[in-house]
Amino acid sequence: MQLANLLDKKFIGADDLRRDLSNIIEKLPVEPTEIVVTQHGKPKAILLDLNTYLELTDIQEDLIQPGYIDSLYKELKAVKKGKGISHKDLVKELKLDV
Repeated sequence: MQLANLLDKKFIGADDLRRDLSNIIEKLPVEPTEIVVTQHGKPKAILLDLNTYLELTDIQEDLIQPGYIDSLYKELKAVKKGKGISHKDLVKELKLDV
């Protein structure tokens, strides 16, 4: 993520975070968002709810598996060639209620 993309995030100063930490931690699971923690007006850290963090680490673990990215590109090429399954059929196959 580029630093410029942080502008749409919620910001909090380190002093405000320290003062209101319990309240902020209580709200994180209810209002999952990334909070940019600043120190002396400069972004220094990101505060995440636990579920978001776990999802990100799961994704990261997938991405570092050897051949994972190559397999995604291979499947993308197959889809572009018309080989694949439609969204409707996939939903039906997976028995999803969408």
